[in-house]
Amino acid sequence: MVFPILWLVVFGVIAAALFKLAFLDGLSAEAEAQTPSAQLQTATVEATRASVTNLVQAQGSVVADPAAKIRSTSDGSVVFIDVEAGQAVAKGDRLFQVRKPVESPPEALPQQDDDDAPRPAPVQLYTYSDVVATASGTLADFPVLLNQQVTVGDEIASVSPGTYSVQGTLSTEQQFRILDRPQTAKVTLNGGPAPFDCAAITTGGPAEKDPAQDPGVPDGQPAGGTTGTFSCAVPAGIAVFSGLGASVDITAGHAEDVVTVPATAVRGAVQNGVVWVVRDASAEAPEERAVSLGLNDGQQVEITEGLAAGEQILQFVPGAPAQDSGEFGMAGAMGG
Repeated sequence: MVFPILWLVVFGVIAAALFKLAFLDGLSAEAEAQTPSAQLQTATVEATRASVTNLVQAQGSVVADPAAKIRSTSDGSVVFIDVEAGQAVAKGDRLFQVRKPVESPPEALPQQDDDDAPRPAPVQLYTYSDVVATASGTLADFPVLLNQQVTVGDEIASVSPGTYSVQGTLSTEQQFRILDRPQTAKVTLNGGPAPFDCAAITTGGPAEKDPAQDPGVPDGQPAGGTTGTFSCAVPAGIAVFSGLGASVDITAGHAEDVVTVPATAVRGAVQNGVVWVVRDASAEAPEERAVSLGLNDGQQVEITEGLAAGEQILQFVPGAPAQDSGEFGMAGAMGG
């Protein structure tokens, strides 16, 4: 009886040891392994010297340049017409002639010796004036008729120049990026000829709404979401037609070997901005510093004053939302 009891005791000890190893020690090791050990660190970046090209990419389309309106410069009756609709004219060419009666002076009246004789009819005098084209092109509209009465200011013709422009819209950020800077543009037509330089680029105010597309907006009001427009002239000899889509690269400045920082590190995008300078790891808080801004390529911003190459700054503006803000690349988790 003794030996069976001893074997039961031995087996009981072994079972207890195995239970402790399998469950109690394993749970402790797993708990220790799952203890958080990560440490949060503020992301910083160093101001470096680099090149910046301010390139704005926009979409547009080809449009025919508007016809020039020609107004009559004389009063009277049309007595001679030189041209017809669809004809090419040059600036200064006569379009038609106008005759206007004038009051006869006393010396022009017929003289008679006998008071009882019938008085001859007075001689009617006229002045003749030419109305000329004020622009070169093709007469798109010319409704003038012989013997028609015209007055000064009447719209009597329109001349289409036969030229084209590329026009499109710009967002607020794009307008700021090309503000007061020399601009050149390269146009790529959808399915058209090779890319070409588009001369005389101009920018303007909001595009007026198209009543057919947005009847809810009053006439003359800006279309929704559109803040500005651009236009540039298509060079002569380029085969285009109205409505052809185009991609436009507007270059507004290039700078070599300048101090640059990521756009995410700067509060502000034009002229003036703020960065947060990190002096050393022991500093309680970064130094908020005003800087002057130059070119912006959407990713990097030129610092023209207030920050030197090699200085450490916060990579993200403190408190900025962790979302993409579009043109200036304000994206990612913000630190600080």
